[in-house]
Amino acid sequence: MPCHYVCDGLCWLLNGKPRSEVTENVHQFLCIYGHFYQPPREDPFTGLIPQESGATPFDNYNEKITEECYRPNAKAGNFARISFDLGPTLAAWLEQHHHDVYQAILDGDRAHRERYGVGNALAQAYNHAILPLATTRDKRTQIRWGLDDFTHRFGHKADGMWLAETAVDQETLSILAEEGVRYTVLAPWQAAEPITPGEPYLVALPGGRSITVFFYDGPLSAGVSFEDEVTSNADKFAATYLPQHISAAKAERGEDQLVIIASDGELYGHHKQLRQYFLSYLLRDSARAHGFEVTTLAQYLQTHQPERTVTLRIPSAWSCAHGVARWDTGCECTEGDASWKHALRIALNRLVVRLDSLYAETTTTTLRDPWGARDAWLAVRNHWISSRAFWTNYGAHGRRPLRRAKVEATKQLLDAQYYCQAMFTSCGFFFEDLERIEPRNNIAFARRAISLAWQATHTDLQTEFLADLAKAHSWRTGRTGADIYRALPPVPAHLLPPDVSAAANSTATPADETAA
Repeated sequence: MPCHYVCDGLCWLLNGKPRSEVTENVHQFLCIYGHFYQPPREDPFTGLIPQESGATPFDNYNEKITEECYRPNAKAGNFARISFDLGPTLAAWLEQHHHDVYQAILDGDRAHRERYGVGNALAQAYNHAILPLATTRDKRTQIRWGLDDFTHRFGHKADGMWLAETAVDQETLSILAEEGVRYTVLAPWQAAEPITPGEPYLVALPGGRSITVFFYDGPLSAGVSFEDEVTSNADKFAATYLPQHISAAKAERGEDQLVIIASDGELYGHHKQLRQYFLSYLLRDSARAHGFEVTTLAQYLQTHQPERTVTLRIPSAWSCAHGVARWDTGCECTEGDASWKHALRIALNRLVVRLDSLYAETTTTTLRDPWGARDAWLAVRNHWISSRAFWTNYGAHGRRPLRRAKVEATKQLLDAQYYCQAMFTSCGFFFEDLERIEPRNNIAFARRAISLAWQATHTDLQTEFLADLAKAHSWRTGRTGADIYRALPPVPAHLLPPDVSAAANSTATPADETAA
């Protein structure tokens, strides 16, 4: 018997309709997800981005990528048609340096809300830290800062949140749900059981909570990201590549299905030149012409609630086959000797313990809730709330301390907490060697935190940190993390005196000590 007769018979049994009528009512959806993010490049003492030679003819990569990617995609209206997150450090830089581009990106989410009743932008955990490696308290701060930043910029609460490197564990998802986040995006290999990419799933959490997760299409996302031919022609892509990722079984059952393509947003114009035009044409014309409705994750959830549950591999991430080892102990995901990663992380973790203890002890008489105050400090730094409101809510007696010295010391320690979060930016651990700009930037943030703690309390956090950093070695140059620390631009007025620095390494030269 011809197979189509069997299929028609099954469709009659399951749906009361022949296959031809069922498939006519099946909808195929396409969602493009763009993760738009740049790490903080500013010197934490001056607030200025040093000139980056690789960005020529631009002064730095933020400028270069803006002109190659953010501006053309904003001009094309792509931010109104895709799901995306705009990393807080990038958003802050765009707001200050290219406000027209920044505003156009926000307008994309606003236009989507006006048309569909939901926004298409997601929040991002603030400093792009690998949350499974963070403490519970730091996870919560990263998530709260990310949500606060989103609400301030986009004018509404975020339904979804992008996790750095899609790195996830159970506690991270639980905190997301507690903070009101409805969904996130993961790689298909982060599921511990077979799943259908594109379909929303529920992950059960302690306390009867749950959160929705979307799994993007792994092979197709990889093709878009790394194979030039795949994105050379939007019509060919929609006619040839997209249909290959439609489930025949779901189509036969008359079920709608969604194809999610996820990548770094910088792919469209920066990593791949002129691909902003591919994206624009695909979203405006090609997808619909070949039977795909363009949608976003929040829009899709309005009519397609999750019906199945899933168990996850935890911890896991989208760019490491070894859980989250790429950002911790090191693994073969990067070339060379990766042992420097674990040594650097231990140094930073030990600094956090000392800094947190100093902060909690010192602010006992000035802050009613030191950790709640830390969560609120981002809004003060960015002038979203007044200093008066902060002290009313978090001051030990509902007010600012009477002594100016105590006020300044508390503010310095809160700023130290801010830079302490920044020093865990994932980029500092992602690449192959300690002797790169990304680890150096993380070390610079640590130095800023140490400096602020010194100014506030005259407590030496530098000596032990340098001793810990000395255990992290570049496999290419042999230099240590302590060497990199000492080679940072000199700011002697804000750090420990040179003779204290010398105690950490008796072989340091006077020039090294001055730089420290």
